[in-house]
Order: sequence, then C-alpha cells, then structure tokens
Amino acid sequence: MTKNIAKLVGIGITALIGTAAWAGAKNYDPVSIDLGTDRASGSLGDARNSADTRQFIGCSITTFVGSAPTLGCFAYDVSGTFFACSSTNSDLMATARSITTDSTITFTRYPGTSICASLSVVNASHGAPKQP
Repeated sequence: MTKNIAKLVGIGITALIGTAAWAGAKNYDPVSIDLGTDRASGSLGDARNSADTRQFIGCSITTFVGSAPTLGCFAYDVSGTFFACSSTNSDLMATARSITTDSTITFTRYPGTSICASLSVVNASHGAPKQP
C-alpha cells in the first residue's frame, strides 16, 4: 500500500514540475488570415491591444423572431484583408458561446463559400487580456 502511495506522490510531483515549466508563458497571436486555406485566427486581446487601428476578430450570434439563430465569424488583419463566414449549425454556435474577451479563435469556411466549416476557441492563460 505504501508503495502505491509513493508512486502517486511521485506522479503528482512530476505533474507539478511539468506545469511549472509553462508558468508565465505568453503568446502573441495577431489576426492572421490565409485565403488559400480559408482560415482566420487570432487573439481577441492581441487584436484589441494592437498598435494599429485595423485588426479585429470575433463571432456573433444573431436571432430574428421566427428564424433560426445565425453565427457570423469575422476577421480583419493589419494589411486590410477581410474574412468572414456564417452558419446555422448549433454545434458551432455552442462553441462560439465559449468565446471571452481573452480568447484566441480560429475559424475556417468551406472553400468557395461563405459557410463556416469549423470554429476553435482557446481560453488559456498564455493569451493577452484585452486592455481598455
């Protein structure tokens, strides 16, 4: 029994040491748009905090009486490229509801369309918080 407890303590210490290596990690994720792969990504905080006045990224959910909610995701990079997609897919909308002002998001659309194909939301400590 004590051997098992010693193993568990060892595993716990190893896990703590492994996470300590990431303490204080910071990423910089400005808005990035790749029209060749129909993909946009970026940190909401980094876009808001950028020195330029162009970058933005985000998603919205709009509902009109009598119709299904519609998700719209949009991005504008420092070079002036705009990228957007929309969808009525409930799974994508559920993912969008997890976006916070400190999120990093990536979204794609089906090639040749304006329909969203995927949405990834990362809420982690390495992203920059939005400044006023």
